[in-house]
Amino acid sequence: MITTSIDQQGLREALKELKQLDENAIKDLRANLRTGLGPAATAIAGSVPVEAPLSGMNNKGRLGWSAVRSSVSFTPGKSKKSGNSFLATIKITGKSKKGGFEMAELAGSRTKGVTASGRAMIRGLNARYPMIKRGGRFTYAKFRELRPQIEKLAIKIIKETTDKVNKRLVR
Repeated sequence: MITTSIDQQGLREALKELKQLDENAIKDLRANLRTGLGPAATAIAGSVPVEAPLSGMNNKGRLGWSAVRSSVSFTPGKSKKSGNSFLATIKITGKSKKGGFEMAELAGSRTKGVTASGRAMIRGLNARYPMIKRGGRFTYAKFRELRPQIEKLAIKIIKETTDKVNKRLVR
């Protein structure tokens, strides 16, 4: 599973106050973020090859290849690792319970391979789909390309939602 987040400062506190003022505003924000960021999530998922990158992944076993799906979730909170607040998460996961995509996406990102077969797999993946910088072999490069647009869109959606709430409060 690949997860990327947009960081926002003070989000949790703002959402608490927004919920006290207008509970439907949170529902609207959630729906607008899902629909607004959905095309970007689909574009990121589209960067994953449909066919298995290596012939050994063409199987029906646990580590076989499957198509991927994208989802956008709105789960305001804080990261346990960094402590940063996050707003929207774009997830790209395999459609089935097969782990081939997750394995191939990050293979070789932390180690050069522990076993001989692992090293051979990483060499094969690097020959066909080299990992550029860090983060992942298929999806992360596309995310880096779209990140400025995703952040601008998320900020625009938040601003539109707060403007609507402000208009309701003024009445």
